[in-house]
Amino acid sequence: MSSKNTRKCPKCGSTNVDVVKTWNLVSPLPDKAGRITVTIMGVLKCRNCGYTWKSTVSKIKVGGGVEIEGKQEIAEERPPKEIILDLDEILREE
Repeated sequence: MSSKNTRKCPKCGSTNVDVVKTWNLVSPLPDKAGRITVTIMGVLKCRNCGYTWKSTVSKIKVGGGVEIEGKQEIAEERPPKEIILDLDEILREE
């Protein structure tokens, strides 16, 4: 586990921490790339001293590409659908 993902008790410094409850916060505005940020918040509890606190568990960016904790997956691009209208045919049908 990297040091970024290690949860540490702010009171005693122990890494023996449990996530008790989680909920999602959705950003009302997209970023420059048009992605929406979903922040997963949680109540954490230290097994050593019993201290509880609220903290960010993780962040996910949803949109054109998906970014999970700094890793980006590029969404498959599909060719646009092409609709061809001939005005002469439309006028003849009327």
